[in-house]
Amino acid sequence: MKGMDSFLKKMLSIGAAAVASRNWRYSNRYLVCLTAFVVTFLLVDLMICKNEAYGMTKQKHIVLLGASVGQAWNIEGLPDRVAAAQGYRFEYVGEYAFDKTEALRKILQWKQNRPDAIFIKECAAYFPGDLHQYQELMKGWVKECKKAGVIPIPTTVVPVVSDKNKTLKDQLMDFIKKLLGRPTTATQLAGILQYNDWVRVYAAQEGLTVLDLEAPLRTSQDDRSLRVDLHSGDGLHLNSKAYQILDKTVVPTLDRAFRKK
Repeated sequence: MKGMDSFLKKMLSIGAAAVASRNWRYSNRYLVCLTAFVVTFLLVDLMICKNEAYGMTKQKHIVLLGASVGQAWNIEGLPDRVAAAQGYRFEYVGEYAFDKTEALRKILQWKQNRPDAIFIKECAAYFPGDLHQYQELMKGWVKECKKAGVIPIPTTVVPVVSDKNKTLKDQLMDFIKKLLGRPTTATQLAGILQYNDWVRVYAAQEGLTVLDLEAPLRTSQDDRSLRVDLHSGDGLHLNSKAYQILDKTVVPTLDRAFRKK
């Protein structure tokens, strides 16, 4: 655009000189050239605007690194479901363990298809666990992403349904687990919420954006368990209604993350 501006100024200068010298033949040639240039300039500008309007500019590549809940989300199809997401290209990478170090490193080593940002998502199935270990792993992943020039976006963990909202069969199973000293729904939920609280505090300290999956799916601010109408039947995995809610959270989160960059 700067080159075009200087060329236009030069053309105007030549035209002014031609008019001043009363060289009308030269002036007519100049007007024809100037008109052709202006028409070409406007057509190019119109094509650029159309490309931007139809999303033909370079899309940002976003990876969701997660497990079963992330897989069922079908994040790749988000631009078909949410118009505002058409400026992004999504990809899912599955790693079915809390420690996603190796999977993350493989993604960061992609040469031609390295993402612009990565959602680092964990599953409720890994809770309760070693909170300190989970925290140190997340800190390491964030550090590696930053070193690679990729925006890390930690996510909160989707909560589980409260034990009081479970079936009698599930409540009985929880009771047996408690007798055997195994984790129950209550301890699982407590571990998830403790981790989520830490993620929010840590992200704020590091200037990171969080994809908050807990807040839109919880029963209320006081009852932070998963809404009973949003699970697929096991109190942990999500149904289509839940994913429709989560769809609406992605683009605003990404927009905030890229504004911070």
